[in-house]
Amino acid sequence: MSTVVIGDQYVNDTTSVITADGRTLQLDQLADLYRSEVSKPIPVAGRLSLLGGDQQPSDNSSLNRQQQQSLTIDWKVRDLDRMEPTRHQTQHLLKLRADGQHCKRLTAAIGQPVDVTNEAATELATSGDSRRRRLRAVIRNGAKDPQSAAKQKQWLEIWDQSTRLKSLDLNEVDEHLSIVSGQEFNSFQWSPTGRRLLYTAQFKPPKAQSFYKKLVAKTGKSDDSTAGGKESTDTRGQEFVYRDDWGELYDGVSHTVVAILDTDADYKIRVIEMDGYSLGQPFWIGNTGDDRIGFVGWVEEPRRLGLTYCPNRLSGIFTVDLTATTTTTEGTIDAKPQLICGLNNLCVKDPRIAPDGQSFVYLENDSGGPHHTAFRLRRYDFVTKSTETIIDSNGKREIVVDTDGNLRYSDQLAALFLNQLPEKCFLESGKHLVVNCLTELNLILCLVDIAAKQWTPIQFPLPSAELIDLRQDIAVVVGSAVNVRPNVFVGRLNVGYKNSVTVQWLELSDESDNSRSLATELTYNNYWLPSADDPSKLITAILVSPTQVATKPAPTVLIPHGGPHALAYNCFSIYRLLFARLGFKTLLVNYRGSLGVDRQYVDDLIGNVGDKDVKDCIKCLEYLSHEQSLVDSKHVVLFGGSHGGFLVAHLSGQYPDWNFRSCVALNPVIDMSVMKDMTDIPDWCYCESFGTAAGDDDFTKQPPTGDQLRVMFDRSPIRWIGNVRVPTLMLLGRKDRRVPYSQGMRWYQLLRARGVTTRCHVYDDCHQLGKVDVDSDLFIHTAVWILKHLN
Repeated sequence: MSTVVIGDQYVNDTTSVITADGRTLQLDQLADLYRSEVSKPIPVAGRLSLLGGDQQPSDNSSLNRQQQQSLTIDWKVRDLDRMEPTRHQTQHLLKLRADGQHCKRLTAAIGQPVDVTNEAATELATSGDSRRRRLRAVIRNGAKDPQSAAKQKQWLEIWDQSTRLKSLDLNEVDEHLSIVSGQEFNSFQWSPTGRRLLYTAQFKPPKAQSFYKKLVAKTGKSDDSTAGGKESTDTRGQEFVYRDDWGELYDGVSHTVVAILDTDADYKIRVIEMDGYSLGQPFWIGNTGDDRIGFVGWVEEPRRLGLTYCPNRLSGIFTVDLTATTTTTEGTIDAKPQLICGLNNLCVKDPRIAPDGQSFVYLENDSGGPHHTAFRLRRYDFVTKSTETIIDSNGKREIVVDTDGNLRYSDQLAALFLNQLPEKCFLESGKHLVVNCLTELNLILCLVDIAAKQWTPIQFPLPSAELIDLRQDIAVVVGSAVNVRPNVFVGRLNVGYKNSVTVQWLELSDESDNSRSLATELTYNNYWLPSADDPSKLITAILVSPTQVATKPAPTVLIPHGGPHALAYNCFSIYRLLFARLGFKTLLVNYRGSLGVDRQYVDDLIGNVGDKDVKDCIKCLEYLSHEQSLVDSKHVVLFGGSHGGFLVAHLSGQYPDWNFRSCVALNPVIDMSVMKDMTDIPDWCYCESFGTAAGDDDFTKQPPTGDQLRVMFDRSPIRWIGNVRVPTLMLLGRKDRRVPYSQGMRWYQLLRARGVTTRCHVYDDCHQLGKVDVDSDLFIHTAVWILKHLN
């Protein structure tokens, strides 16, 4: 953005910009453009329930299957008036056809939406006894504690169908601290009887005190103890002891426990805690009682490493009988949790109990190595106390020649790539489950036959399909594409011969919104290209174009994804649309190391970052500009965050002759030799620099050698700083635990000292830069920066 300097103050003197297709936009018009897109709600969750109760039908009669169901959908909006993400719910009715095999009608919203921004709720409790009350649990975040400006109030509320039965102030309970949410810990499950609630919370340690607090000699308590009669340990001098936590998005979450709230015992809370393990992802065992639970435990020693986006941490699945006790010399104590699968250099996650309660499925991988790769889908049987592999992770994806004579990957999937198992993934029979699977370009639904150990894609009308609920074989899915906004689809899955699936999808319609489809405004093409130095590996890419320039060269924004073991797949993205509104094409490159092909494809990049991934980006640019004449090679802009920022910094230094018009880097990795000591994932620096065999297990025990530091430096963008002349905008998060903002700040300082046009913005945000005020600001600056330097 153009600025003038008055003293130490920067003052904006830009009033308008010229888009890539020659239109003039005022700054207010840019702001209106952003506002118009983020104000459209995006579905993020959905729950089906039978009208009149959640009890399962007593038989498979057509009458029972015709019951109408209620569908609750949660929508998220980036509210620029409140400058926060808001969430609201809508209610809909779903009715099946007379044969019970297909969905007949899905109504538009009934009544007005309800704002649920400050609550996170479970589904209704289910019970075999229809006379029991149907309960609902809500975590509600309230005003900050007046005694501590940094402390947020949190309540756990229990509701029946007419009133709030209980409101627990979680800042005041003795058993634990606040409830921990997030995909990794995955709190909140009602028991099959509907009277007990299972969740994850932070461990409550004894209160640390000053050395100057006196102890009462007989009781061992301080003179202001609030232990409520419990004997406490001497915690004087523990106020400033450092405690490891689980990194990005989990500041201060050091040790977690599983808690059970009993609504029939005056809301008494029982806590399961294990020394040396943080617990999460709890689940009930069986389908009738509430006496046995299971959960995942992550090893805390020798140190906690970041969990967010890193499902490769050493862990196991434990079970415990809540009624069992053990007699010791000290008396009768509760039974200890028992390990049933995992650990031994393994990581496990997402246990999902089968409908009969006799087994569960889960995801497994080897601990260490790349943070994300193909998973093994495993099953544990409580009767035989054995495990089996349903889908292995070692399949090989084949390259075929299509009808046009071009190379591409076959449709036969080889490995299971996904972020998590859906919370409800079993069909009613218990013989099949539904999972999401990333391919090299799409997110698809697959049906898994547990006995046959086979999986089959399920047809869906859009490239992206994410399962958000599954009840009585009715799937609720969020579907989208590059040129189609996300919307909710519902369909009943009918499994036939050889696992063929018949389903007729109903899309939720909204008469007030006629802009659901963007087909006339955006178009896209998929590409499979042999890599420059290894023809056995194909690079995949998506070129998104404004329709009017789809077949001719145009200014293009290159966006390599982060990770690096992630994927840019065919789904809706506001930024792709916004760039198109500014006249740009966007090129999304899935370089070697990306997900969706096979495990060997992922492993091909480790030890080769800054080389193979960079070459693959250039290969796509050369092909689409020089051979296909779809990209204007003289007007290419670089835009990327995290490892994507690492790549755009590399590209600006390794390929100065491309004369990139500008570069925008969000929290980029700049120097791994320095980052390793400051990030929550130091193992990433070792694995990506040297490969799995180079000892990413040893970094916790000994410092790196001089040779190792040199390799990390050489694989980093900072090695190429002398070549950079691209105008560069740095967008950094001050609270980033993943890529400390000092990384980007160093790049900014070096470029500025060398006379390169550069600017830096530092936000009070974490790695995602996802706050509403942050994202809304950085979009305007990004748009002005790339348009100012385009010509």
